[in-house]
Amino acid sequence: MPPANHINPDHFLQTSAGRIDTPERGRTAWEQAYAELAARLLAVGGAGTLYVVCGLQGAGKSTWVRSNAGLMGPNAIFFDAALPSRKHRVRALRMAAGTGTPVVAVWINAPFEVALRRNAARPPDERVPEHVIEHVRDQLEPPSLEEGFAGVIEVDACS
Repeated sequence: MPPANHINPDHFLQTSAGRIDTPERGRTAWEQAYAELAARLLAVGGAGTLYVVCGLQGAGKSTWVRSNAGLMGPNAIFFDAALPSRKHRVRALRMAAGTGTPVVAVWINAPFEVALRRNAARPPDERVPEHVIEHVRDQLEPPSLEEGFAGVIEVDACS
C-alpha cells in the first residue's frame, strides 16, 4: 500500500486482475494522476511541499518514497514518475506554483543497467519494456533549480 500522499500514474493502471497498460489507459492514468495532484496541492497549499520524484523506470523512485514519506511530514506530497526532462516536469511545477506550494526535485540517479535489472525483477504485469526505458534514458535531463525547484536532492542508486 503506497503512502497516503504518493501519486504515481501507474497506480491508476491497477485493476483487480493486475496492472493493465494500453495507450488509452496510460493517457487516462496521467490525467487522473494530475487531477489527484491538483486536489492534494489545494488541500495543503503553502503548508506542504511537493516532491517530484523522477528518474528511469526501475531506478527506485517508489522505493525512495516508501522509505522517506514518513520523514517528510504529513503535508508532503510525492509525485512519482519518470519525468525525464524539463518539459515533462513543468506541469507539476506550474500546478504547485498556483497554490504556493514549494517543490523539491528528487532525482533517483541509477545507471541504465541497474534500472533494467530492477525492472526485470518486478512482477510481469509491472515490467516496463526495455525500449521504453531506453527512450526515457535518451531524454534524461537531471532536474535543476533553474526549472523552479526550491531544492534538488540527488539519490545515487547505483546498487
